[in-house]
Amino acid sequence: MIGALLVTVLVDGTLVDGSTAAQLRHDVVVAPLAPYLRRIADRIEVDPATGQIVLHRGSRAVTVTIGSLVIQNGGLAQSLPIAPYLRAGEALIPLAPVARALGARVDYDSASRTLNVAMIPDPLVSMTPDASYTPPAHPVATFTPNPAPTPKVHVTGIPKPRRTPIAEGGDQL
Repeated sequence: MIGALLVTVLVDGTLVDGSTAAQLRHDVVVAPLAPYLRRIADRIEVDPATGQIVLHRGSRAVTVTIGSLVIQNGGLAQSLPIAPYLRAGEALIPLAPVARALGARVDYDSASRTLNVAMIPDPLVSMTPDASYTPPAHPVATFTPNPAPTPKVHVTGIPKPRRTPIAEGGDQL
């Protein structure tokens, strides 16, 4: 594409350098699967017959389809700002929404045309699939609208004398 606005992509602070550069198309950063999305996803499955691309990261699975504005994130369908498309046999995908769906924080600096993708680690529980977690049982809280006031204790009588002298040794008055 002649005259396309090229975009610098950083993943976790490291510059991603690819043969096909990420670019700005209709105010959306699009990038090819290699090397950009391969740095974000653990595994990528491509079905050339249907144009479906499934990106996996940890326990997350995100599905996009060439020519479709729908992104499937688990059981949730969301809308993409631009549909993934093919150019010279290579799939170009809107990078920011896919990275966010995979659990990343994405920031774009329009002045320098730099897209920063920060991968947020999955929680420890998702890293140990055999572990099970049962939350502790909590007592049921009850609410009393007008609780009875707590009685105050009043001390009466003569105070006891002090057992230790005020000043030990030295001059005393």
